[in-house]
Amino acid sequence: MQGERILAEGPSSMCDAELLRIVLGTRDERLAAHLLAPGLLALRRATAGDLLLSGATDRHAAQLLAAVELGRRVAFAPGAEKPRLLHARELARAVWPRLAHLAHEEFWTILMNARLQEIRSVRISLGGLTQCSVTPREAFAPALILRAPVVAFVHNHPSGDATPSAEDRRLQLLLDEAGRALGLRVIDHLVVGERTVHSSVEGECAAPELG
Repeated sequence: MQGERILAEGPSSMCDAELLRIVLGTRDERLAAHLLAPGLLALRRATAGDLLLSGATDRHAAQLLAAVELGRRVAFAPGAEKPRLLHARELARAVWPRLAHLAHEEFWTILMNARLQEIRSVRISLGGLTQCSVTPREAFAPALILRAPVVAFVHNHPSGDATPSAEDRRLQLLLDEAGRALGLRVIDHLVVGERTVHSSVEGECAAPELG
């Protein structure tokens, strides 16, 4: 029952005693209450002897020690440093394998944090041989949902020519204006061709190296 609840509602919905009983694999409420009586800080510092004296079995003591140590390691584990997407080629690299050789057009957004590190790349629209329809509401929805303060927009040209069309430039102006209204920073608009990328900031540049 507790296992089903934690999967359905999440661990934050459960009290300390319920979480402890799941870790120990027991329904014994008295044991959980006894172990928690000195407080969570005492539990974090407990030794095997302390737990055994509190009434835990060897198995329960081992499970609890392992869970506490794992939680400590997770809390202090260094996060992987993501690269910063400072230039057009770095932005293009995030989606190049998905777009460069398609026979149809797709429109993507690269969501970033304030340090210009990728949060996620999301496909917004899938179109035909020459265009795909995109509205500002669709383009910015993922950024609003995931609270990304910075975005870049990318689409491909199946023809292989990365030169922006008049429609591309019109959409760029529309999205820039919408981004300002929403308080989101639009750092670039990229068009992916067969061998080159066109950036609204840097102009045409070579395709990114993926090795």
